[in-house]
Order: sequence, then C-alpha cells, then structure tokens
Amino acid sequence: MDEYSERAASSLEFDKDASVERSLIGLVRARDVHLHQAAAGPVAAGGNLSILQGGCGPVIANGAVTIRQGGCGPLIANGDVSIEQGGTQSVIAAGGATLGDHAYVGLVLSPKVTVEDGGKVLMSTPQALAFGVAAGLVFALLSRLVRR
Repeated sequence: MDEYSERAASSLEFDKDASVERSLIGLVRARDVHLHQAAAGPVAAGGNLSILQGGCGPVIANGAVTIRQGGCGPLIANGDVSIEQGGTQSVIAAGGATLGDHAYVGLVLSPKVTVEDGGKVLMSTPQALAFGVAAGLVFALLSRLVRR
C-alpha cells in the first residue's frame, strides 16, 4: 500500500492501494483508497473506499464504501455503503446501504436500505424514483412549451 502524508497535491494516482493521511488532494485514483483526516476532490477507487474523519468530492467505487465521521459528494458504489456520523448528498449502491447513528443522506438508490436509530434519509429508493419520473415529465412538458 502506498502512503501519502504530505500537505497538498493536485492529484494522486496509484496502481495499487493508497492511504492518504492529513493531506489535501485534488484527485485520487487507486485500487483501494483510505482517507484518514484528509480531504480530496473526486475519488475513483477500483476497489473499496474508506473515509475516517475526512471528506471528498464525488466518489466512484467499484467496491464497498465506508464513511466514519466524514462525508463526500455524490457517491456511486458497486458494493455496500455504510455511513456513521457523517453524510453524503446522494448514494447509488449496487449492494445495500446502511445509515448508522448521526448519518445523513439526501437521496438513496439501493436494493436494500437500512436506516438505524439516529440516521436520516431525505428520499429513499421509491421516493427518489417517483421524484425522477415527475421531474422528467415536468422537463418534457416545459421543453415542449418552449419550442412552440
């Protein structure tokens, strides 16, 4: 596993796992990514992502995502997502999504969503789908009116 603990960098790219500590990074791309007390822009993980006391921008992970005392922007994961004492704007997960104590998510699209005591979700899967359909219909009607 490659470790990075300098102050700042515009981007980091590793062929294997990456552990970033106490740093500010523009872009991180690696197999498994571990952010500990660090902040990053977009993160692309070929495997798993874990955030402990840190945060990042948009996330694409081919594996599981775990957030403890941190947060991120929109999140797309091919595995399970687990958030505790943190949050994210939106979650799209192929696996399950578990929101623990003091977790907050705006929108969740996942086959299985578990919200534990203290966790909050603004919109769950059925609500998000209904919102998407309604927004699509409104957009279609407005664009038709504008063309006339």
